[in-house]
Amino acid sequence: MSIQRFVHKWHRSIAKRIPGIDPPVPVGNRRIAKASKIPFLLPSLSLSEIFEGSDQAEVTMLTRLIRTHKLAMPEHELITLGAIAKALQPKLVVEFGTFTGGSTTALASNMPVQSKIITIDLDPAKRDTHVHGLGVGVSGFDVGYLFRGTRYEQMIEQRYANSVDFDDQELLGKADLVFVDADHTYEFVKRDTQKALSFIKPGGSILWHDYTWEPSNTECVGVTQTVNEFWQEHSACAQIAGTRFAIYTPSIASLQSKRVAA
Repeated sequence: MSIQRFVHKWHRSIAKRIPGIDPPVPVGNRRIAKASKIPFLLPSLSLSEIFEGSDQAEVTMLTRLIRTHKLAMPEHELITLGAIAKALQPKLVVEFGTFTGGSTTALASNMPVQSKIITIDLDPAKRDTHVHGLGVGVSGFDVGYLFRGTRYEQMIEQRYANSVDFDDQELLGKADLVFVDADHTYEFVKRDTQKALSFIKPGGSILWHDYTWEPSNTECVGVTQTVNEFWQEHSACAQIAGTRFAIYTPSIASLQSKRVAA
């Protein structure tokens, strides 16, 4: 463990025990005021309000996706991802942040078989020296192991890159859905979101994870701040009730128009 990471973890540990001491601000969040001051502004809508009939979607869920890692996505959110894939029927999905591949598998197993997911994560060989929003280094994990060996693996293309540096011209305006779930601090998720907007085709959707979060995960305020700003500029966003997801999709604009007219 580097000295920088040790000091950061020690400071966070002390801050949890002594009132009045704030944890250190992650590198990627230094442009944001105290996390507790950033509100969750998005309207909360159920998935079935956003995608009519999605509450009756028959979602494929592999038992290997049962949560075993504390940072892994819980089962109800994986089911939500599957229902979103059922509703959108995307031909191309771009995912920023593969992690162990649970979300990738949940999406692929509910997409048309001829569809494709391009999922992006750091080259494992560069983890220990990679500078990210929380400092340096990333916890060890086996990238994408949950989709390897499944029949959905053929639909998935794993690419190793820093998502904020990933700039594939062939994807501009081509994706039906971009899922942003990499570095959660503001400077990084802001750039991922700008890239996601350039990747989606007209009528495409962007999904973010950890728009809402627990007090122990204040680094996620970067997602909240970014999505709040995106919503104020583009509208058509909502927090998906019962989950930590936020989504930008045209059906929300239609729903809002109907409500105004009513």
